[in-house]
Amino acid sequence: GHRDSAEEVEEGHSKYLSFLHLGFGGGSLPRYMNHSVRARGANCRNVAVEIDTGVVKAAEEYNLDDGMELVAGDALAYCRSSEEVFDAIFVDVFDERNLTPAGFYSGSFLESVSKHAMVIHNLHTGGNVRSQILYHTIYSYRRVFQTVFVVAAWGSRHTGGNAIVLAMNKRRLDATSEALSWREAGKNAQARWNVDFDIPFRTSNRLWLS
Repeated sequence: GHRDSAEEVEEGHSKYLSFLHLGFGGGSLPRYMNHSVRARGANCRNVAVEIDTGVVKAAEEYNLDDGMELVAGDALAYCRSSEEVFDAIFVDVFDERNLTPAGFYSGSFLESVSKHAMVIHNLHTGGNVRSQILYHTIYSYRRVFQTVFVVAAWGSRHTGGNAIVLAMNKRRLDATSEALSWREAGKNAQARWNVDFDIPFRTSNRLWLS
């Protein structure tokens, strides 16, 4: 099942993982996931949905879509119509004002992606408008998903940066304290994946909303 995907990759099994990327941009995240997962001995499929046809044409011209499936279209419509279940969905969509469009934190969108193993949503922070969007996004996720965790991205400050929302419909926290569980999970991931930044420190700066 999806729940054991990371563990199976870690142990070197030939596991097939699938990722859906909403918003392609320069394609750095899909390429990283493709390289990182395959380097651990797993097969990997990356599907990216991008509404900007100019971005899609540039990606095809400069071979930025190598090793992935790049779909030109509306990401909201794609999620409503697709029956495929992915191991993770990465949401990285912003409008011309660099804000997350309301459709990507609406209840209907979150319901359409709640069948997937995990959703990882990148949001910009800083200023009243972005703060309100962040609050609404977290509230919406918590109405749909059993487990929602929010952490400030590396280098973020009160004046601006990024917040990452991680959501899943599996209650995978075992300790009596939810915060303690995430700190312990961070320590384990630090050692297991040889990550070069301090995961427990980042989780200590998480953005909890009551």
